[in-house]
Amino acid sequence: MPTIVAFLDVLGFSNYTEQDFAGALRLLSHQEFILRQKLQVGKLYPPSSYSDSSLAALAEAHLVDSFNHFLPFSDSIFIVSETPDKFARQLSHFLIECLLLIGHVYDDAEDPARPEAVNITEFPSGTAHQERWYPPLWRGGMATGELVAGGVTGIEDGKETRVPNLAGPAVVKAVLAEKKCRGPRLLCEAGFENNFGIEIQRYFRDVTGTVKELLWPAFVYNLNNDPRNEMFEFQRLWMPALALWKSKQRHAAFEHYDEFLKLLVRSFLRWAELAGCAHEARKNAQQWIAADLSEDLIETYLQ
Repeated sequence: MPTIVAFLDVLGFSNYTEQDFAGALRLLSHQEFILRQKLQVGKLYPPSSYSDSSLAALAEAHLVDSFNHFLPFSDSIFIVSETPDKFARQLSHFLIECLLLIGHVYDDAEDPARPEAVNITEFPSGTAHQERWYPPLWRGGMATGELVAGGVTGIEDGKETRVPNLAGPAVVKAVLAEKKCRGPRLLCEAGFENNFGIEIQRYFRDVTGTVKELLWPAFVYNLNNDPRNEMFEFQRLWMPALALWKSKQRHAAFEHYDEFLKLLVRSFLRWAELAGCAHEARKNAQQWIAADLSEDLIETYLQ
């Protein structure tokens, strides 16, 4: 099996650190919470504990046991895997669940112009204060190729220590791929999708003649469920993303959120093709775009 490297970088993190450093650190703590949760679930409820194979496969997709290395530094992460198909599913669910952890904050925001602002009331004192819960959204690149993973000498608190390190052409290609487009997208060179089985290849999409993307939000839908019910999973990601989109319309970062909405629509329609409900899904997407954005944007978002 080929070794896959993914490089993830938090969108807007440099701005967050300037606006509210505590809020920026809180974003990283949300990421860590999801990772720790998945590691704990993997220990308590491994896929082998399920007698039903479909439930075991579903449980496996929500774990991180395909991650050989998960190396964060500041707002960037390098992840290495030697099981491509499982990795694609698990990485996608990691990204989905990081957003869903706090997504309700945005679509239920007290101030729609500042959906990241959260009013906290402490218990039992009743003391109130405000925090910023910034969106955990990453832009990423993926690649394969020669790679060396190991420890190198570093210094921590004035003492010599061993720290993990990655080096090789695969690392460089993953970092370069991340810069190809705007928005929270997972990008790769054309041909990279051939490292995956046919079931995963179906979730890759052409961006340009030389760049593809993995439609990671499409993994929120379960192909084994009734598509008429599964279709409304769309709203779980769409509503928080829509709230962020509306709040950023006159900001420099708006393009990232515009691309995110387009990614959600593309992912939804790709799943619908595979689930055999493309016509109904396209009709629903048209209605949602018209109602939440504008009828004038329907064709743009359905491309």
